[in-house]
Amino acid sequence: MTLRSILLLVASTLTLTGGATSAVRPTAIADVTRQIYISATDKSGAQVTDLTAADISIKEGGKDRPVESLQPATGLMHVALVVDDAGSGAFQGAIAQFLQRTLARGHFSITLLNPQASMLVDFTNDPAALRTALGRLGKRGRMQADGDQMLDAIDRAAKALQQRKAERPIVVALTLKGGTPESIVPDNVLQSVRASGTMLNVVHLIGADLGMVMSDGPRQSGGRIEEAGDGNGIIPATMRIAESLQAQYVVTYTIPNGISLSDRIAVSTSRKGIALTAPTRITGRLPDSGRAP
Repeated sequence: MTLRSILLLVASTLTLTGGATSAVRPTAIADVTRQIYISATDKSGAQVTDLTAADISIKEGGKDRPVESLQPATGLMHVALVVDDAGSGAFQGAIAQFLQRTLARGHFSITLLNPQASMLVDFTNDPAALRTALGRLGKRGRMQADGDQMLDAIDRAAKALQQRKAERPIVVALTLKGGTPESIVPDNVLQSVRASGTMLNVVHLIGADLGMVMSDGPRQSGGRIEEAGDGNGIIPATMRIAESLQAQYVVTYTIPNGISLSDRIAVSTSRKGIALTAPTRITGRLPDSGRAP
């Protein structure tokens, strides 16, 4: 077959098939859905359990986003408890009650600052393992607070939760005095919290030096900050966090095709007398689809 014959054959084939490029059609990109966790309280501080999708509005990046659904959060919680008690054992009873209240709905790890961070138990829901860890939270003698250790422990917990692809990643940091970091960059810790989708909660005594991470982190991530007075309110403060987690909602909303994701979010409600606990900063990318076992 001559070269001219080959060229004529190729040309006729392309004509019959409508051209090689016309056989490939671009795939349509679907709208993106995202999920956040929120809770609601009334004027008395009691959890609101009858919220509906019609009661809330969401803006992401300043733009309204349609709320697809709002349901009670039933997914498994992964809760990292970080304890900074300066050797006093002050949080032992509160953590015991917290675990008793939430054990059926989560896996828990406990890290103790002694003053260096030491993980007493990795994520588990085994009562015996958690009981053993609780036994190590008793009084141990006075220790100096170290702001770097607490921030490092929060950062490590957030990264561990991201590694596990936890469905409901939560950190509860309990501190007597807080502390100012010397070598840890707070913005980097907040970025770890945001990237993992972790909800950071803080229990502290009055006058504690919370710094940027423990003051801004809960507000950005949809967690709570609970002051425990001079120590006599530790158990009630910790249990308010437990009740909030038990009464959370999972909210699904839509970002239309072609719209860029934003890390700024605002959640509001049309119902009077109700306060929402909801994130204000989220990751600006979509999370992996896998989930922790």
